[in-house]
Amino acid sequence: MLDEQGLEFRQWIDALGALGESLAGCPCGGHELGRALKPLSEKSKGWAALMLLRFQDEKVDHLELLAEYPRERRAGKESLWPHELPEISGIPAKWLKMLESGQAIWERQPSKTVFGAWERLCVLPLRLEGELSGLLCLGDYEEASEGFLEVFLKSVTVVFELWLGWLNQKKRLEDFIQFMPNPTFVMHKAGYITAWNRATEEMTGWEAERILNKGDYEHAIPYYGTRRPILCNLILNPDPYWESTYPEFHRVGNDLYTLSFCPALPEGGAYLTTKTSKIFDLTGRLWGAIHTVRDVTRERQIEKSLHRSESMYRAITDFAGIGMMLLQKWKVIYYNEQMSRFAGTTQGLMGPEEFLARIHPEDRGTLRRSLERLLEGGQDSLRLEIRAEQEGGIRHYQCFAQVMEYEEQPTVYFIMDDITEQKELAHKARLNELRMYHEDRLTALGVMAAGIAHELNQPLNTIRVITEGLLFGRDEGWSLEQEELYENLEMVSRQVMRMSEVIRNIRDFAREDRVQSEEEVNPNQAVEGVFSMIGRQLEAHGIKVQKLLDKAIPTVKGRLSRLEQVVMNMIVNARQALDDCGKEDRELRVQTFSLDGCVCIQVGDNATGIEPSIMSKIFDPFFTTKEVGKGTGLGLTISQSIVAEMGGCMEVFNNEQGGATFLVKLPVKGERC
Repeated sequence: MLDEQGLEFRQWIDALGALGESLAGCPCGGHELGRALKPLSEKSKGWAALMLLRFQDEKVDHLELLAEYPRERRAGKESLWPHELPEISGIPAKWLKMLESGQAIWERQPSKTVFGAWERLCVLPLRLEGELSGLLCLGDYEEASEGFLEVFLKSVTVVFELWLGWLNQKKRLEDFIQFMPNPTFVMHKAGYITAWNRATEEMTGWEAERILNKGDYEHAIPYYGTRRPILCNLILNPDPYWESTYPEFHRVGNDLYTLSFCPALPEGGAYLTTKTSKIFDLTGRLWGAIHTVRDVTRERQIEKSLHRSESMYRAITDFAGIGMMLLQKWKVIYYNEQMSRFAGTTQGLMGPEEFLARIHPEDRGTLRRSLERLLEGGQDSLRLEIRAEQEGGIRHYQCFAQVMEYEEQPTVYFIMDDITEQKELAHKARLNELRMYHEDRLTALGVMAAGIAHELNQPLNTIRVITEGLLFGRDEGWSLEQEELYENLEMVSRQVMRMSEVIRNIRDFAREDRVQSEEEVNPNQAVEGVFSMIGRQLEAHGIKVQKLLDKAIPTVKGRLSRLEQVVMNMIVNARQALDDCGKEDRELRVQTFSLDGCVCIQVGDNATGIEPSIMSKIFDPFFTTKEVGKGTGLGLTISQSIVAEMGGCMEVFNNEQGGATFLVKLPVKGERC
């Protein structure tokens, strides 16, 4: 049988147990905590309980009501506790010092305090990690042994401090989970969700309120659109069928690592890499699981795109016949199939020497030195043309090399393209172009045939008059002095030389020129050469010619016959324009001069000029304003092409005399105008 003190002690123990049991499932604050205080008030025979928490920041240090019991008004009093709770600064300094040191405040006589008027009052400090974090106030006790009461209240303080510590750790864990940048949620082993962080809300579009504390696979709906076991379920309850639905599934100890596709996520679903781990309590018992994910949809798309691009690039380079290899420290670390065929090796066996052995001996040394300079950092890139000895003969290759970083090492990216066919086609095209130039010159000669005939007829007529005069004098028996004979012979000789010069100029002009070499050409010589062939014809057409040639003009690089062709085309066009203009005073002006580092040849007339609407088409192939049969429309096109080859340009404009002026600009020192 328990004596009276034993029964009272047991009551305190029961009250303490009831308090702990109530707090075990009690969240921080609200009506539930008030119910937790109920056994403390009831079993301690009428005490009223009040719990306050201390909140501190840089500006405020105050107390807030967490829970109270009972809340009913007492007879003769408005309320159990004051309506306005005291600030920390309102608590007596002596009390505050005792509470912060962990001592309880006892007011055993009826008194009026900052916590109200009570017959008796006990204020207990609640400390977290050595700091005052709250207060537990008990007031108006009637009958109790103070010895047992003091022991009990100390035990109550320990229980509340443990409870607050647990809440504090729980709050830190919740904040940590919310802080995690990856979507994360926590599930109890019973199948309901206890944490669902903001990143998960953003990824799924489901707020935590829709998921927390719900079971029946509710957490699977945002990911899969249906209720089904997912990884946090499978780590607790393995199921081979559901595990087989994941593209990747690896179980390592208490962890799961998977790749999954979740079709219900926004924007058509997403691929997620996940880690799921078991959670154990303090006693080592399984509590639940934590699940975190990372969206790798974009990474997979990039990876697929890179793989697709790499496969396409390799297919294109192999299909296009482009050889490719990577050189690192004079070692071939990669080469494609086309390069393997070029070197005559199988995949994995080609080295720099095997590659260089196929290069033409005259180009081999140059290529070797260039690649070595690239690897040594002496230059960043190179572009060159090489020859290689193949079974079918010599092949030509265009090569390009660039230094880049690969696996943190300087690497030479080298490609080569077989341009043998292009070179052959280019050679044929060049021959056709030269043939076209030649035909154009012959066309110009045909246009000027009458003028050329006049150039030859005049000296022939002079020779004819001299020779017929000598023969007539012989028949008439005239005496002929030796000096007079020599004068006549000298005149004949001069006329023959004049004809020879005209014929030579015509022959040079008409010759098919396949020589690629260039020479120093005097622009004045090109102008004079053309006038030696057609100058008389211009006079015969009543055209006044004005030549203003700069005698000190520099030479240019090119071919004399081609520059004569350009001048011929400009003069022929001017003569034809003047013939058709209907003016009595017809003038042709030819000038040579230097301007802005360029040599200029300018041919102008005073005909009718060029219509502005066709000015932009004047150099187009086959464009002509002449009647059918009087022009091909290629003369100016060919002239512009010849000038461009010499690094120059050709312009046209209407002049102040009402006619058109063509201007040719040629570089003096190989630079472009």
